[in-house]
Amino acid sequence: MHKNYRSFEAYLEDIYYDEMHQAIKNSILQKGRRSLDSYDVLDPSYIEVENIRVRSITFYGIEHRQIFFNATIQAEIVLKGMGKRDYEADRQSKWFILSFYGHLISGLRKVMIIDVRDYSKERFSKENALSRYLVPYLYSEDLDNEAERFLQKYYPEALENPMPLDMAELLDNMCLTMYYAPLPDNIFGRSYFGEAQVEVFEEDMIHTRTENIDVGTILVNPNVFFMRNIGSENNTIVHECVHHDLHANFFELQKLLNNDVISISCDVVEEYGKDTVGIDNALHWMEWQANVLTPRILMPLKTTKQKLNEILIRLQGEKQDLRNAEFLQLAIEELASFFGVSKLSAKLRAIDIGFEQAAGTFVYVDGRYYPPYSFRRGTLGKNQTFVIDEMNAFNVVKMSQGLSDMVYSGKVVYVNAMFCINDPQYVLRCEDGSIELTEYALENVDECCLIFDRTNRISKLYDDSFYRRCFLCRDVNAVNFVEAEYNPNYIDNQNAQERAKETAKIIAFSKEISEELMNMPGSFSRTLECHIKRRGITNEVLAERSGLSSRIISDYRNKEALTKELPAVMALCIGLNLHQFYAEDLILKAGHQWKMTHEHMVYRWLLVEHSDETLYQWNKRLEDAGLSQRLPSNKH
Repeated sequence: MHKNYRSFEAYLEDIYYDEMHQAIKNSILQKGRRSLDSYDVLDPSYIEVENIRVRSITFYGIEHRQIFFNATIQAEIVLKGMGKRDYEADRQSKWFILSFYGHLISGLRKVMIIDVRDYSKERFSKENALSRYLVPYLYSEDLDNEAERFLQKYYPEALENPMPLDMAELLDNMCLTMYYAPLPDNIFGRSYFGEAQVEVFEEDMIHTRTENIDVGTILVNPNVFFMRNIGSENNTIVHECVHHDLHANFFELQKLLNNDVISISCDVVEEYGKDTVGIDNALHWMEWQANVLTPRILMPLKTTKQKLNEILIRLQGEKQDLRNAEFLQLAIEELASFFGVSKLSAKLRAIDIGFEQAAGTFVYVDGRYYPPYSFRRGTLGKNQTFVIDEMNAFNVVKMSQGLSDMVYSGKVVYVNAMFCINDPQYVLRCEDGSIELTEYALENVDECCLIFDRTNRISKLYDDSFYRRCFLCRDVNAVNFVEAEYNPNYIDNQNAQERAKETAKIIAFSKEISEELMNMPGSFSRTLECHIKRRGITNEVLAERSGLSSRIISDYRNKEALTKELPAVMALCIGLNLHQFYAEDLILKAGHQWKMTHEHMVYRWLLVEHSDETLYQWNKRLEDAGLSQRLPSNKH
């Protein structure tokens, strides 16, 4: 009967205990008695190895089912022999690294221990690195290269010329078999790495039969597309192919430890929890890898750029009466049709390969499409958008006083799923009382519409972006004067038509901040305490934003006599995103006076012009200014 194991470490310790024992003992004997350091036994005549424990495994290579890994071993070495006075005995705990080689196919076979050495901390190498679950490490910057590796292996002609992948040919090249099957509604595909009996559809896609399947079988749910409305059958098939290419070793390992594991089911899930651990975390990363590689395989970088440019050049001669956004949307629609993917998949891939204005195409929000729009290149930062669904629009107006004032005063209106300046140049009022963006506005949304930050959240209510993103609005205020909200991706939302309104707010704010500074405590510690409470954050949050430890922040709050170095105080200022006036007050109470040095001038420039940024951005600016000093400084 097959024995189950909780980990590969437990398996190795149980199955290969004798081999590890002999390898360690031989290594000790080969090095000679002098390699053993014992205070009691000076001349050991008896050496034994006992209580071997496998503490960790590092897989560092696998090729054609040949696997290489290091095992960190703790063992007790028993010595007996002549001591200073008589025959003595000694027991020592020693650590070793044993290097293994084997074949991982239908179990672990032909295992050899190829090296034994004393333990030392080894540097991690990303080259051919594998996790403890045999999931390869993939990095965002390498994804297109990894997709090219996949195609070079299974479909090399797709790298030479633009072409849609033939799914039957891809499956044949990979020696995989596919069936349509009545899978649960939340499962869009399932890959098998062992023999099983499954229910599959007949050719009429109505009746089913029981099929005996083998390793290398894919089941596809014909009713559930990959990522629901943004995928296609091709996405599902390639997604499962990626699992067979990258993750077969994961299942070989799991079958070794637990013979009941035979398949992986791919759920319709937009995002996995960040707190997953162990094997759940491994499954999370396997799904992430399949998700991000699938569109890159279906639409390779080089040939997709080539094809999109070909389409754009041709359409320029055929469609001269279209707006830029309409023109680009038509090209992406043709690109999607050519590669056999959904329109939204093609849109997202176009953005990914450098056509950032594709973000304005196929604007689908709250169950309807809106006209495509254009914006100036470089306007949007990472995770930013002009588009916000109606539910989130309501929430951000409710949460942001600045935006609320602008909306209820009529200065800004919600139109085409965007917040736009309420001006006839940008907003057209129809006879039925509805409003829509003008042609000019649609071609220049960066001039008239507000920008929103976005964060990931799973919700069926939000269908306006790839991973169901909801969008969080920053406060609309006079950013060069009013204290900024913490915002790591700040882009100015102001424009000339809002300046008059902002001036009134500046006057009100100047009175407010003047009164607050007059009522601030006289000590550094109590002033810091006041700002932390005013900003509504904890020591832990401030530690993350400032780079200072929670302990030091606690000391600063409670020990007035503690020395406060200027870089550390600057780190507190950016961690709290303090306005220049508050920051200079805190710096003065820390015992520092500004000097006419290059370093201090740069510090003051950061406080005046960049109080809305992050510690990372400040350090980059210090580097650009030629300063070796980095924030924070924890020398206490």
